[in-house]
Amino acid sequence: MSYSQPIPLVFTNSTEGDFGDGTPTAWSFKGPKGKQGMLKDIGLHITEVFNGDQVTGKVLVGTSTDANYYGQLEVTDGTAATETWNAQDDTNAVIIEALPADTQIEVTYVGTTDTGTNTGKAFNYIETFWY
Repeated sequence: MSYSQPIPLVFTNSTEGDFGDGTPTAWSFKGPKGKQGMLKDIGLHITEVFNGDQVTGKVLVGTSTDANYYGQLEVTDGTAATETWNAQDDTNAVIIEALPADTQIEVTYVGTTDTGTNTGKAFNYIETFWY
């Protein structure tokens, strides 16, 4: 396994997730056959302000038995539309960087709960390197 020339891949959910109206639809990804990976970033391109003062919106990256095994991105209440929210904003987002070869990685969500109106829409992406 050579670390000198990783294969960078960004997996995206092309469906806008509505965190304010329940929970966005879960999805999954796999790296290239036989390659081990590294989780480098979890991110959202925000399209509607996130209002969640009781429960914040979250992106969970994990397994079928542990939803946030690899990572959990938490979006702060009041995060504005047009922002990109990622591991620079939530520095604890990546929990375990190492991704096993030939394994399906699950991406699930937690919707927002606000004392006023629950809101928050975004497109999700996961940035990885594969060796």
